[in-house]
Amino acid sequence: MKFLFTLALTMSFIAFAQEEESYKYQPETNKAEYYIGTYNKGKDFNDLAEWYGKFAKWAEGQGDIYKNMTVAILQPQFHSNMGALDVMWVNTFPTPSEQFTGLETWVTGGGAKLLDSLPVTNSQQVDTWQWTLSQPASMVAGNVMYATYSDCSLEEGYTMRKVHDLYKDFAIYAQSVGDTTGRKMIVPTAGAQLPDGVDFVRLMYSSSISESGANAELFWEKIAESEANSNLKGFSCNNGRSYIGTAMRTPG
Repeated sequence: MKFLFTLALTMSFIAFAQEEESYKYQPETNKAEYYIGTYNKGKDFNDLAEWYGKFAKWAEGQGDIYKNMTVAILQPQFHSNMGALDVMWVNTFPTPSEQFTGLETWVTGGGAKLLDSLPVTNSQQVDTWQWTLSQPASMVAGNVMYATYSDCSLEEGYTMRKVHDLYKDFAIYAQSVGDTTGRKMIVPTAGAQLPDGVDFVRLMYSSSISESGANAELFWEKIAESEANSNLKGFSCNNGRSYIGTAMRTPG
């Protein structure tokens, strides 16, 4: 009898633990490469945009290798250290396979020779995983976007997966009342180390600059006092830095 009672307690604990470890959402993941640098003497965004044209022509000559890759060029707008960088070139891929097939093609297929004419000197190149929580209203080549990155720390008792589900619930509610913010949780895997106490980087971005202002007003009007916002917990963010960006390439 004692054995059966102990077994019942053990099975109950296992069932409870499994329930505790279950999650509401499966993260929607992608890969992103950040190339961070400064313009060479006498060069600016126009020169980089012209160089992108060379890159695009080369990429289109590689068949379907880069068909799902996106490219955005971001320049700092509100930043605590404006002298640290001039520009971030960001490539995103749906999967690691597509990313590294693209990298192999770049290295072995002559793409790297284009670097001889690149008007930027990169000081950092960072490989990351990204979890997508929501998408902006639209994103097509030519969009001038607004993007804010912040350093985020998990609170005791919370994991990235727990926070992901809470944030996903919040994002779904926010978009149901008209919000058009794209949101991502980002963790670098090579090329950068997060500062002590920082667990991930949050990205919030919109497909136009004016949308960011509209979304900020909407937050205080309809979201700030909502149950969805009060349930969003387990992390805090600081050190926000904002960029104006241009979508150069979208999937298709």
